[in-house]
Amino acid sequence: MMFEDLGKYLLIAFFVFFGVLAWRAWQIRQASPEWPSVQGEMVSSRVFAQNQTGGEQGVSTHEWFTEVHYRYTVQGQTYEGNRLRAFGRHHFFKEQAEAELAPFPVGQAVRVYYNPAKPSESVLIPG
Repeated sequence: MMFEDLGKYLLIAFFVFFGVLAWRAWQIRQASPEWPSVQGEMVSSRVFAQNQTGGEQGVSTHEWFTEVHYRYTVQGQTYEGNRLRAFGRHHFFKEQAEAELAPFPVGQAVRVYYNPAKPSESVLIPG
C-alpha cells in the first residue's frame, strides 16, 4: 500500500514538473518577440538523432534534433545560451534539422534575444 502511494506521488510530481517546463516555454514563446537583442557568437551547433524502435521488431526510426550553444554579453555580463527557440522541434529527416541550423554556423555572429528581467534567458529565434 505504501509503495502504491509513492508511485502516485511520483507520477503527480512528474506531471507537475513537465507542466511547469511547458508553461515556462509557452511564456518565453509569447514574450520573446518583444525582447531586446544583442550580438552573440555561436560556440557550437549540431544535429543528432534519437533512435526509437519502430512498429516492426528490429526496425529503428529516427527523430532528429538540434542543439546549440552560444555566448552573448548584456551590460558587461557574459552569458551562455542553448535555446534555439522556446519549444524544441523534432524533425523526421536529418536534412530538415540541418536546414534549421544552417543560419547558425560555429563562430558566426548571431542575434540573441534575451529576457530583460532575466538576461540569462535567451533564444535565437523569438516567438
